[in-house]
Amino acid sequence: MCATLALIQCTSPLTSARDFEQGVALFERSKADSLVTVVRAHRFLWSVAADGVTATPKNYDPAARPRRQDWRGELIENGAFYLFDVATFRRTGSRLAGKIVAFEMPEETLVEIDSLTDWKIVEFLAHEKFGDQPKAWGFS
Repeated sequence: MCATLALIQCTSPLTSARDFEQGVALFERSKADSLVTVVRAHRFLWSVAADGVTATPKNYDPAARPRRQDWRGELIENGAFYLFDVATFRRTGSRLAGKIVAFEMPEETLVEIDSLTDWKIVEFLAHEKFGDQPKAWGFS
């Protein structure tokens, strides 16, 4: 019986074979129950109150705004793939449960194809990364 499942998102086509290899290695080495893929981003996040006007910073103090190069940033789930223990999934009903580890991927893998704009961005990035070999994107 299968002990580990992988959920691979087709909307993240810049995921490479090496990403899978390294992600699986981290999952196994850390004895995790779940693995989530992430990208480090340097974005200052805000939320708007129920009044639709009042804004509040979520991840920094505007009075002491750090320079990007002095700040580690935030890890954003990119949805490229997930690894998870079948027993933990059955017990919790969630692919992210128990001991969760984050596998950090390259910045360009943050883009997921959910709109025409995303498609255009990924098409450009794929050409930059793989040149004229789209049928073999990272899987030679």
